[in-house]
Amino acid sequence: MNHFLFSTSSLFLLLSLLFPSLGKCQDIPNLPKSNSDVQQLLNNSSQELPLKLADAVYLALQNNRDLKIAYLQRILDQKQLKETESQFNPTFTPQLSLNMNNNQTGSNSNNNITAGLSASLNWKIPTGGNLTLTWQGQNQLLRNNSLDTSSETNTLSQNLNFNFSQPLLKGFGTGLNTLSIQRARLTENANILNLKNTISQTITTTIVSYRSLLLAQERLKIEKLSVANAKKDLERLQALFEFGRIPKNDLVERQADIAQQEVNLLNTQTNLEQAISDLIRIIDLPINKKLVAVETPQTPSSLNLRTFAEMLELAKANNNGYLAALNAVENAKFGITEAKNQQQLDLRLNFGYGFNSASNTQDTNNLSSSLILSREFGNLSQDNAVAKSEINLQSANYTLAKTQDNLNEELKTRIRNVNDTFTQIKLAQEARNLAEARVINAKERMRLGSNISMTDVINFEKSLVDAQNQELNAIINHLNSMTQLEQFLGIALNQWLKN
Repeated sequence: MNHFLFSTSSLFLLLSLLFPSLGKCQDIPNLPKSNSDVQQLLNNSSQELPLKLADAVYLALQNNRDLKIAYLQRILDQKQLKETESQFNPTFTPQLSLNMNNNQTGSNSNNNITAGLSASLNWKIPTGGNLTLTWQGQNQLLRNNSLDTSSETNTLSQNLNFNFSQPLLKGFGTGLNTLSIQRARLTENANILNLKNTISQTITTTIVSYRSLLLAQERLKIEKLSVANAKKDLERLQALFEFGRIPKNDLVERQADIAQQEVNLLNTQTNLEQAISDLIRIIDLPINKKLVAVETPQTPSSLNLRTFAEMLELAKANNNGYLAALNAVENAKFGITEAKNQQQLDLRLNFGYGFNSASNTQDTNNLSSSLILSREFGNLSQDNAVAKSEINLQSANYTLAKTQDNLNEELKTRIRNVNDTFTQIKLAQEARNLAEARVINAKERMRLGSNISMTDVINFEKSLVDAQNQELNAIINHLNSMTQLEQFLGIALNQWLKN
């Protein structure tokens, strides 16, 4: 873990200035940028690339294209959130125009030049109202020319219009009109968790793949050592056979055993190549070097797990399915709010003011207001909206309860796997010790001329190889079960990426 330090920073999601309480800042860890030690390994001339576990995780986080795609999607999600949050920002639209018109009829000509400047301000208010302010200024120059006369008129005018509309029953209220922002925040929380889980899944997959490479390497060592020992024993048996100390059958048994072991060795080598290929694919780095896992899996001495209650809270906070069920409940509540609003009377207050001024006319002012009440009848979907929304809420609550129960059971299963694999390590170690003792005892008995055959010795040696592989499998399985539990709890990310 301490082999290198990831360089991380935080991305911050901004809420509308008018409503900062509708959301909160969320931090997302950035992918690591550089690591001099790993880069040096990549750039050296060696055909092998020795990697620690932390190195493999670093390369996966830096180069995995699926993660890069996820971060690009994160940018789009942030922009979509800001678009939703900006719906109450006032919009301002200025406009500049210049119109020229020339009419020629015989000897008469009319030239009309109009320059205009206007601006409009539109503001959707969180209470449901809408405010519009429009100003327009215009300068018109009109020239008339004929054989006898010519005239010129220059007119300067401006118009100002203000309109305000506010619902008082249906469509009224900040809570109602900010539902889209609240929904966007729920989606944002889900998007953040989805990205975190994507990173966590990449880390977990890399760790498991790295350990698969370790497992393949250790199995190859066991097979090579077994073949080497068998060949040494064959040399001894060959000498004994030449002196007539053992029958030829014992020699043939050992030769057949070596032939089979070499087949197993070839298969193990193939498995190692596949493990290397799998890890290269995960770290997503086109290299011609042979990956070598240099961290030997350590046998854990004890289990230090959190309490079940603590782990369950962590799982709830970091599980996509559980968050989706929570969001469904909240969305169902929003639906009830909208349905009740649809059944309200539509009472709307309208207010308007207009001002017109021109250099050749008197100023005019216009002030108006209205109060409009309406109600739609006969719309069955509107009448049933509340009942349907309440049913949706009940369904969402049932789904949430079921999701929580499933989460509870899955956590128990993962904890049980951790405990079981830890117990299997102890049993496998004992079995390996007994297998070693049995091989030593059999060879000693055979040396002393006891009634034991070469077939028995070979079978005991095979059992020892199986016991060694079984112990190695148990250690790797336990470490993987711990890693997968950490991913399920959502703590793997914090262990590898520090904000």
